[in-house]
Amino acid sequence: MSGPGERERGTATESEGETTTERESETTADDAPFRGAGVDPETAETVIADALEEPVGEPLDPASGDAEAARERRGDPGPPEEVERRPEPETALGSGLEAGHAARESEREELREAYGYVRAFFKRRPDRYQRLARRLKQARIGVTYDEYLVTSTYVAALCGVVGLLVGLCGVVAWTAFGAQSGAAAGSGLAAVLSGALAATAWPVLVGAAVAGAVLGAGCGWVGRNYYYPRRVVAARRREIALTLPYAITYTYALTSGGMTFLAVCRRLAAADAVYGEVANEFDVVVREVDLFGNDLPTALGNARTLTPSDPLQRFFDDLLSVLESGGDLEAFLEGESREYLDEAMDEQTAFIETLGTLSEVFVVAFVAAPLFLIVVMLVVSSLGADTVGQVALLVYLGFPLAMLGFLLLIDLLSAPYEQPAVARSADGARPTPDAGDDDRYADYERSARRQRLRELVTRPAAIIRRRPGASLALTVPLGVGVAVLAVALGVVTPSVEAVLAAPVRTTAGLAVAPLLVATVPLAALHERERRRSLTVTERFPDVLGILASANRMGIDVVDGFDLVVRWTSGTLADELRTVRNDVAWNHDLPSALLSFADRVRVPGLTRTVRLIADGSRTTGDLHKLLEVAATDTRARAKVRRARRRAVGTYVAIVVLGFLVYLLVVVLLSRSYLAPLAAVPELPESTVTTGLPLGGSVPVDVFEVLFFHSALVQGFGSGLLAGKLAENDVRSGLKYGIGLVLLTVATFALLV
Repeated sequence: MSGPGERERGTATESEGETTTERESETTADDAPFRGAGVDPETAETVIADALEEPVGEPLDPASGDAEAARERRGDPGPPEEVERRPEPETALGSGLEAGHAARESEREELREAYGYVRAFFKRRPDRYQRLARRLKQARIGVTYDEYLVTSTYVAALCGVVGLLVGLCGVVAWTAFGAQSGAAAGSGLAAVLSGALAATAWPVLVGAAVAGAVLGAGCGWVGRNYYYPRRVVAARRREIALTLPYAITYTYALTSGGMTFLAVCRRLAAADAVYGEVANEFDVVVREVDLFGNDLPTALGNARTLTPSDPLQRFFDDLLSVLESGGDLEAFLEGESREYLDEAMDEQTAFIETLGTLSEVFVVAFVAAPLFLIVVMLVVSSLGADTVGQVALLVYLGFPLAMLGFLLLIDLLSAPYEQPAVARSADGARPTPDAGDDDRYADYERSARRQRLRELVTRPAAIIRRRPGASLALTVPLGVGVAVLAVALGVVTPSVEAVLAAPVRTTAGLAVAPLLVATVPLAALHERERRRSLTVTERFPDVLGILASANRMGIDVVDGFDLVVRWTSGTLADELRTVRNDVAWNHDLPSALLSFADRVRVPGLTRTVRLIADGSRTTGDLHKLLEVAATDTRARAKVRRARRRAVGTYVAIVVLGFLVYLLVVVLLSRSYLAPLAAVPELPESTVTTGLPLGGSVPVDVFEVLFFHSALVQGFGSGLLAGKLAENDVRSGLKYGIGLVLLTVATFALLV
């Protein structure tokens, strides 16, 4: 036991130890090799408050040294919190001038010296053109808003000058051919124009010039600044909506193979020729990371703000939520792939319904309306009026232009749904923009052109089979030669009298036979190529399914291709055998697949092959990747089959509409024009009561016009049917050729 004396000695010893420790600490602090400058307590409090973002002079809590604790002791709520607002990317990437701050005169002078008066005027007003700047970014037009507006100013000025001239010429022409210049009708053109100019009042000329200039400049300004960017943005929006499901499938396949999402974004951005505008949107994400140093969520947020597509915005929002919360990215992409693919199929269904509406419009606009106009003009002509010129204008100009416009309308509506094939080398390399600066690249281009020319000369049949459109280079001159030969042999005579005397024979020799010579080879080659592509696209999903099942059971890719080749026949079997040998010999599956896509040249196959080739570089377990690709190809094949089934009815409507037109014009020729031709022309001195029917109608001219109108309608209806059925005018050549032959045979036998 220790007594009181020992406890006192222990306490004294502890006190001495604490004193010694404090003295050693002071000595160590004083003897340190580096010491900060001594500060008084008030300065120290200011520095600490500054570091803690507290107001200077606010007392600190003596216990914790925290100003916030001191405020809580006093019951002071403190300064209000400021919400930090994050600027929009388009504001950060926009003008160098801050919005809301008026530029000083010196800054204005600097802008004028650097950019000129016009561009400086627009550059000082970023708020006014903020919507235009955003739309230009969404349209991927690679200029700033002020540069674009400068060009728009020049375009508007040019349109204003054109409008001024049109206004002046319009007023002078109106006066020249109006009642005021009737006295000068027998004079020459110069006299008529000078008289009209003299007769026109100066206020009228000035008003017409000003009105034309203002209208032209306004149309140029509005068209370039409002219509054109909106049209480009709308086209990109439609293409993104169509391609997004397949791009998500691509990201899902690569992510399931173990690739990071940023690497997937780089792959997708490099596949712009396959995934179109979606790849361009992901290229924005990659550039945000590489050039501006942003992290992936920030880059996705900026791309989300600028994209014109609402579905892509929703995808970026959901993707950001998954990335920031650490969710299962692979499961998310799988669900998104299914959801967006269903939406794309709904969009395709709506487009098919639109095609059905267009086919009905065709029947009304190109069958009922022309027949009504022709019958009315024929009746008016039988009453004594001369309507031959109007009917000829309708047949030779109105029908072709209307057909062309309708085809362009369908092509415009179908453009976002087209998936072009991509020709890529085995390694997938493409020339960079800087390749043109290298002299060796120019030599390479010349050598490639010589090689293509040599192949065209030595193997023309192979080139024509691969590119059916190249056959026109041979068949069009051959068709012209057939017409020249027919004229030289005296079979037909190229004159108006010969056409009126023998319309069927003359038209067949001068127009129908050359048309058939030029188009029949193209139609046959295109149908052969189309059937081959259809066979490949219909069988390829089953090929992928077999490969996926074989790979799941442990069979390697080479043996899997052997299994597929055993039951496949035709072109696909030969190509798959080539892929099998390429993989077995070179051990490079991506290059073999890309070479396979280059040889087959099937538009729907390129995207799937690219998916498998890129995915095989990241994983050796291919069965899931192949299953994803098989699901993708089956979904697209389902959409194509649904379109063929639905559009088949519309093709029948178009063909039946033409048959009705042909029947009506044949009945008019036999039952109306033939009796009129038999009516003798009465002498002028004969007094008749009633209507002047019969002899005043040029029956032979109307028969020729009816025959030619049926030919134009038949060929145009065939092209339209092909565009509706296969989204390709060349697919309509077989329909057009058949309808033209039917028209010639009908008029030759019945009229």
